[in-house]
Amino acid sequence: MKIYPQHIICKHCDSLYTRKSVRPGEAAYCPRCRAVLYRGSWLSLEQWFALTLTAALFFIIANVFPVLEIGFHGQSQAATLWQTAMALAHSYASPLAIPVALLMIVCPCLQILLLGWVLFHACRKKAAPGFASAMRLLAGLAPWSMAEVALLSILIAAIKLSGLVEITTGPGTWALLGLCLLLPVINHQDFQPLWTLKTLRGYRP
Repeated sequence: MKIYPQHIICKHCDSLYTRKSVRPGEAAYCPRCRAVLYRGSWLSLEQWFALTLTAALFFIIANVFPVLEIGFHGQSQAATLWQTAMALAHSYASPLAIPVALLMIVCPCLQILLLGWVLFHACRKKAAPGFASAMRLLAGLAPWSMAEVALLSILIAAIKLSGLVEITTGPGTWALLGLCLLLPVINHQDFQPLWTLKTLRGYRP
């Protein structure tokens, strides 16, 4: 199997083009359907890896520390993202527990781990073991990572409950906000330099 990183296929009309260099902030468009083919990245591999590590830190905080703390008549109860999914599993909405855990916790975690693995080796000027499989899995996970849905759900719940009980946002909420801001940045960079590195090092499926 051969890799052709110098070529790109439009996702909308399947037209094939030869990649041309673009400056940071600029974009290459498909002449046929005017869809965006790729954009020039502002980030170096090292900066990309640093942002991925920051996203990993935010993810850990969001899952270890409470996202909301509910106070009522002197008693308080705090919940993390994992505890929220477990609470769903023990309620009438138990069928939703697994999709919630997958979309809001497992998929973002896998994205960060896989991207960190690939970028760690790329910063050392070599392709990561299992590179092709990791890249395919990253592409498949992209539509299913929904940390922003978790944040929106938390905010809606906080607003609705604020008139009945005392609601306090925990460190997990702010970490989740940071994660929602970083995930689109690290997942929508141009992956072509990584494939080029793989081609230079040789490809073995």
